[in-house]
Amino acid sequence: MGVRKKNMADQLKAERKQRAFAKLTNCPTSPRKMRLVADLVRGKEAEKALQILRFSSKEASRRLEKLLLSAIANWQAKNEDADIEEADLFVQFFHD
Repeated sequence: MGVRKKNMADQLKAERKQRAFAKLTNCPTSPRKMRLVADLVRGKEAEKALQILRFSSKEASRRLEKLLLSAIANWQAKNEDADIEEADLFVQFFHD
């Protein structure tokens, strides 16, 4: 493997270690209702997003709260030595 290719592979590996994700499947909520709640927390810090979801009256907020807690747990599993308060985690949504 060349030097540039190895450096790029190491850089991608370091970026993947910082990213944790969770996937929500088989959710009976309509996409429009879910999008209303997702727009509330998109781009926010993880702790602030959790507080928003906890106090929201929408049903979709319960599902997204569980999803966000799962993503945080996945990040903690990857980074056991890191502190979650110093990590500056934020919410970002992807779709297939």
